[in-house]
Amino acid sequence: MNIEENAVALLLRSPRLDVGTIMDVLDLGDREFREMMLRNPRIHELLDARREGTLPSIPVEPKQCLACSEWFIPYASERYCSDPCKAAGKIQNA
Repeated sequence: MNIEENAVALLLRSPRLDVGTIMDVLDLGDREFREMMLRNPRIHELLDARREGTLPSIPVEPKQCLACSEWFIPYASERYCSDPCKAAGKIQNA
């Protein structure tokens, strides 16, 4: 499994992203995507789960910003609510 296949599998886990958006983000053509799906059973399983509506949603819980202590909904594993707080965190940790 190459890095593009890993990226596709990770992005397909998100019910918020449609397949067309994933293909655009990764600059994949229809043929490339179909070949990837045939090669990689995990991608095929995720597409089937999306089609059947059985894709488990990953709950998102609010976190407290380490710099300003405000609560926010993180993107991925962000620890800061904004770029200014991230910069302040770098200064505090230096």
